[in-house]
Amino acid sequence: MPQEDPEFGEPEFLGWLLLKRLKEQSNDQISRSKFLKLCCIADRRLIESRGYEVGLPRYWYMYGELANEHEFSKRFYNAPLAIGWDGQQYLPKELQVEAFDVSEEGLESIPDAVRWTVREFGRKNVEEIKQYQYEKHAENEFIRKYSELRWLLSTIDLGRQERLENYSSGGESNEEYLKRQLDEMMATYPDGEARYDDLKTLYLRWDDTVRLMVDHSVEYSRIAEFLDDYIRTLSKAVLRFTYNQNITDERLEDWEEDAAKEREKFTTHLTTIRSELLRDRSRSTELDQVSDAYSQTIDEQIERLLARE
Repeated sequence: MPQEDPEFGEPEFLGWLLLKRLKEQSNDQISRSKFLKLCCIADRRLIESRGYEVGLPRYWYMYGELANEHEFSKRFYNAPLAIGWDGQQYLPKELQVEAFDVSEEGLESIPDAVRWTVREFGRKNVEEIKQYQYEKHAENEFIRKYSELRWLLSTIDLGRQERLENYSSGGESNEEYLKRQLDEMMATYPDGEARYDDLKTLYLRWDDTVRLMVDHSVEYSRIAEFLDDYIRTLSKAVLRFTYNQNITDERLEDWEEDAAKEREKFTTHLTTIRSELLRDRSRSTELDQVSDAYSQTIDEQIERLLARE
């Protein structure tokens, strides 16, 4: 009886073996984000340590690099609902190595990269993996800067306007510190790259709006959400196009449509927030003018009373 052709290629072998080794290490549930991020880390390890490329489809998105599971050939895993949290858990299917079309060099190199990845990151949570990707694999300083700001806002109690974790500020206020972080982000914004250039006007409006939010003492939770809104738009319109590998033309066309919709949605959202802030500032100015006029009237009355004595 003739042997069936392998069903999967080397990217799938890397992903399948990664899931198997993770489950052997621990019976903890494996989230989608953790699986897709560790695929990228294992792939980078394979290229850097062995100079071997399996053609894994991956791209940079909001909070690090992800494998594009839509590019995988069919399915080599099950993804039932997770227990105890929203989302799916990823489980390797019961397969034989013969189900994968892997070269002899790949059979030696891929398991080595997977072992290293599981040893270094298997017990880490997704936030720790994100932090590693930002520090080691971020494509430019702007990405690192926005990730630092997001991390800063995520480390405080967002329900309270407490002191930000700022140990080198020399006693500056939260407002001054946040604006300094925004200054540093702006200084690293990439110039001369088409997709970044196309989004720069929107970025500048976003930056100015965040500064208005800071001036109005808007809760940090809202600033953090607004930062995430911007990063999502940047990711869909710029990052996943500029920093990717092995993504098909069909997928890129789908992303173009999605990018246009996301940009329009964010522009409307940004306009709404700016209008609210500017309207509040106008009202505050009017109240200040009324207050100043009232104070002036009281001063004049006091002066008249003093003059009678």
